[in-house]
Order: sequence, then C-alpha cells, then structure tokens
Amino acid sequence: MKPNNNFPISLKLCLFLITWFGFLIVFEIISQIWIPQSTQEIEGVASLPAKTISRFMQLLGTLGSIWVFTKYVDKIPFSSLGFHLKNRGKDIIFGIVLGFAIMAIAYYSLLSLNQISLNSYVVNTKGIIYSIIFFIIISLIEEILCRGYILNQLLQTSNKYVALVISSIIFTALHSLNPNMGTIPVLNLFLAGILLGITYIYTKNLWFPIALHFSWNFFQGSIFGFEVSGQKLYSVIQQTRAEDNLLNGGSFGFEGSLLATFMILICIFLINWYYKKRTS
Repeated sequence: MKPNNNFPISLKLCLFLITWFGFLIVFEIISQIWIPQSTQEIEGVASLPAKTISRFMQLLGTLGSIWVFTKYVDKIPFSSLGFHLKNRGKDIIFGIVLGFAIMAIAYYSLLSLNQISLNSYVVNTKGIIYSIIFFIIISLIEEILCRGYILNQLLQTSNKYVALVISSIIFTALHSLNPNMGTIPVLNLFLAGILLGITYIYTKNLWFPIALHFSWNFFQGSIFGFEVSGQKLYSVIQQTRAEDNLLNGGSFGFEGSLLATFMILICIFLINWYYKKRTS
C-alpha cells in the first residue's frame, strides 16, 4: 500500500525526524526519572540494566512517532513497513550467521596479524543476557527507523539506489556524536547502512537487517571484545590492541578499520548480486 504523498518527501522526512526527536526527549526524561541516579553512574556489567531501560524507552519513542506518521500522515498500516514473519525464518538465521561470521573472521584475522591480543575470558551470565536484550533493542530502533520508515518512504518517490544512499546518509548522521569518530568510521557506517538496506529495497522486509544488525553488534562487542561504534561495553573476550591504526580500527573498534571496509563491500556486492539474480 502506497503512503499519502500530499507532502513533499523532503518536508515529510524533516517533520518526521523532528517529531521522532521530540518523542525521544519525552521518553528519555521518563527513563531518567525511572532509573536511579546512582545506577546511571556505574560502569561495566552493572551499567547494562540502566542502559537497556534507556534504550527500551527510545524504542517506545521511535515506535510512537512512526505510528503517528503512518496512521495520520501516510495513512498506511504500521505492519506494511516490513514486519511480516511468514517465510522469513531463513532470513533471520542468515542474518545472525552472517554477523557472527564477519566478526569471527575479523577477530581471528587481526589476532593472526598481531594487531590485537587475547588477555582473558570473562563469562558473566547477567552480562550476556542483558547484552542480548540491549542489542536487540538497538537493532529494532535503528532498522525500524532507517529502513522500515525512512527508506520505505524514499522508495515511493526515488530511484531505489538513490533512496538507499539517502537513508544510509541519515543512518550515518545518527551516529555522528559517537566517541572516537573519524573518516574511516564515517565511511564504514555509511557502507553498513547500504549493507543493511540492500535487501530491503528488494524484499520490503525488516527481519534480515534486524537480525544482521543485532548479530553484528552482539558478536562484535559482547563476544569478541571490540568497541561497538566507539563504545566499550561488557565482553566475554578481553582483548587489547598493539597500537591504534587503520587496520584494527583503533578506539572506534572494528567498524573503524579498513578491514571492515573491505568485508562490508564484499557483502554488499554478494547480497546485491544474489537478489538481482533472484528477481531477474
């Protein structure tokens, strides 16, 4: 079902992003009231419950703002953004496996090149469970927002590749305040937006990008010990870098590395080739 296109798409997206930001502020205030101040100031595994609650409130704000626009502006069903689960089990499994494979290859490649070293293992059940919930919420927020709504809207009025590029620029901009940002991290975040959106332009379904996004973040940060977009969280594997450079990504983590650039480009090429062949 096509949305109501009475609004120019640029104006609609600007209004939507302002509305979304307003919803986030309201729900963030609620989360700050809900979470005790003493909990907000701690670090490590103990900080994960507070971070998870905060992200959950951001998810509610995201869903609320999108619901308002789909119902009252676009006049389309919320489910039309790409939530249909029928026959999507393989997409979910493939997304999880691909995210794990990328991070495993990255970790062992950098380990073999002496770019990183293994210090220890820290297995914390609470940390793993909260990390899973935390990264599921993150993937839902960013995929429903950037692919489910923004890319979906752009596809109604733009060439699919133009729409993909614009949505990826917005996705990158949303991470612009992350710590340790630089040129390669910006490039890789943009390419990650292309990778996460490439299947959506063919399938209009969110479950593969949600699964890949979750798997990428979870295995990157909580298992293999890389920073996630510049942010350090609990991890089973405790690793250190020999030095910060473009091969290991430095303090931004794997996503700031040229190795990530190379691997993302390969995945984009292969996934686009597969879907073009499948639909031709």
